Amino acid sequence: MNKLALSIRIILYGALLSTFIGAISFAFIYLESNISHYLWHILLTNNTFKTLTILLFCLLGGLIVGSLRGKWGDYPQTAHHTIQQLKEHKTVNYRPVFKSLLTALLILIFGAGVGPEAALLGAIVMLSVWQADKIRYLFFNRESFAALKPLERLGHMFHPTRYLLTYNPKNTNEKLAATKKYVIIFYILNGLFAFIVLMKYTNQPSFISKMGMTYWELKDFWLFVPLVIFGVLAGKLYNLFKRKMADWMNFWSDQPIKKALIGSFAIFIVGMFTPNLLFSGQVTLGAVPKEYLHFSTLLLVCVVIIKLVFLQVCLNTGWIGGDIFPIVFSAILLGFGLSQLLPNFDTVFIVATVATAMTISILQSPLGLAIFIALFFPVQILPIILLTALLLKVIQTKRGKQVV
Repeated sequence: MNKLALSIRIILYGALLSTFIGAISFAFIYLESNISHYLWHILLTNNTFKTLTILLFCLLGGLIVGSLRGKWGDYPQTAHHTIQQLKEHKTVNYRPVFKSLLTALLILIFGAGVGPEAALLGAIVMLSVWQADKIRYLFFNRESFAALKPLERLGHMFHPTRYLLTYNPKNTNEKLAATKKYVIIFYILNGLFAFIVLMKYTNQPSFISKMGMTYWELKDFWLFVPLVIFGVLAGKLYNLFKRKMADWMNFWSDQPIKKALIGSFAIFIVGMFTPNLLFSGQVTLGAVPKEYLHFSTLLLVCVVIIKLVFLQVCLNTGWIGGDIFPIVFSAILLGFGLSQLLPNFDTVFIVATVATAMTISILQSPLGLAIFIALFFPVQILPIILLTALLLKVIQTKRGKQVV
């Protein structure tokens, strides 16, 4: 097989596999969103015995989550865990990917206050390694593969457990390595495109909600340093609470069902009294710019505290999930609460600065988080977000440790 034909085949099969990964990602989000909406907004609330129904549903969730944790272990696998494994071993065990996605789906639809991003990104990493092993098999078995009939080739490419070649430094090939970076970028973009098309085609709500318009001026910049300090201090306080919570909840490690039931009661309480704080908060976030003026600063701060406590209770009782969306939601809400005390300054300027500083202080990824947070705000505020991230990055580098 000549080089051109081989390159075309690698790109073609890789595109098919990355489209498949994009479709799996869409299916996960679609099922989580629609099942959760049906259960929590229709089935559980529109009946005579609402309180009892929600309680029994939450207890059922605790029994299932705890049982799966006792049987399968620490699932779902988060992106942090998977990426760390990939860095250490240059590969990951992708066989339990659907086990991980199923556990994450159950945790989310039962109302845990965590985000879908950690489990989904972890699964995407596992599936991407699976795709790489498929492409590697194609490359090193190109002649025998080319002799197969078209349907047999597809069968080989999509077989979940066979026709794979795990990464081995001895098997690296300069011809493949030279274009590897560009091919990987193409696969990522192709999978993302497939995901976006499916989301648009089925009219699924966006993850990103804009936090209103900004008309910030130079006078607002007088608040910049105090706002950054406030955000960092809020992040420090949360990190302190996070460590204390891990110590307080360090019991029943061999009794996952009992521990999961603690999370069930937390979900029940939140579901009964503040149902908008269920899940990660990204759906509720869109209403915040229009509604925050109806609530006092004290009430908004209380909501932030409840949300972050709820997040930690879930994470420490086996209801594993992402913390990025809940933390960003809380940081933005805290910014809106603070803006009510400073009515003569631009609201979005205050919110963006506080949210960026607090989120970076907690999650420790200045540039990546700045880009993510910028998605929630108008482009005019981007320089402030980037300046906040750059300032914290410089401080982090000079101190030689985390900004916590």
